[in-house]
Amino acid sequence: MKVRKRDGNVVDFDASKVINSLRLSGVSEVTIDKILSKIKEKNFPIISTDKLYGFIYDLVKKYENKYNASIYSLKNAIMRLGPDGYNFEDFIAKIFRLLNYDVKVRKIYPSLCVTHELDVVGKDFFIECKYHNSGGISTGIKEVMYSHARFLDLQNANKKKGYSFKELWVASNTKFSDDAIKYSEYWKLNLIGWKQGKMSLSDIIDKNAWYPVTLLPCVSKRVFDILNKNSILLINEVIDKDDNYLRSMGLNNSEICSLRYDCNNLTLASKRIHKEAV
Repeated sequence: MKVRKRDGNVVDFDASKVINSLRLSGVSEVTIDKILSKIKEKNFPIISTDKLYGFIYDLVKKYENKYNASIYSLKNAIMRLGPDGYNFEDFIAKIFRLLNYDVKVRKIYPSLCVTHELDVVGKDFFIECKYHNSGGISTGIKEVMYSHARFLDLQNANKKKGYSFKELWVASNTKFSDDAIKYSEYWKLNLIGWKQGKMSLSDIIDKNAWYPVTLLPCVSKRVFDILNKNSILLINEVIDKDDNYLRSMGLNNSEICSLRYDCNNLTLASKRIHKEAV
């Protein structure tokens, strides 16, 4: 069986990758065996990664439950934060605050000749966010080099402008190209990529259950727009708000009830993953 990747390359089907991703999503070994059996039964001569993902996702919902299926779809949930990159910048900022960094978003800093709007800014570092709202697009060397050039321009202005940037991070919701990784390693830049980099975005979300609200099955465009308008992007932030607060935002009782139900069940699914990992 062959798999056509989003970049057009065709590779052999690797069952170990499917098994690993399903285990990380809390899917039981019984269900994993059923899914592998169904894939073998279908005997696809060649299948795209998107169709394979959809096939597996439907089987997880059928044989396990929709909450483990949601966790399995984490990458798609991050992409649903779009279509532009502002929500991803806010999401990265929230992750860093949870890691006890004091950060701000979309701040303007002058260099000696131009001004730069930085996505996420800490005390002595800043983060450039490279967001893609569709699959199959890697973050390449041009994007990393551009971020590095901004860092060098601001670094040269430090003494005269009164601020000091010592580190650059580049965060992406997809993978980085090989050249981007090599360049970052040479210049000691910090990458946050999908299952890549100094800090793996997927791993840190899964490890801490810092899931986006787009992971919840009940979150329609209307509900997401209301939550987003009130700067709520994480499931934990929904849990922390009482019903009166959510009602004051414009959510109705049915929507609040669905949010509570999905938050509770997804949290339970996440806890089972962490319990099994210990």
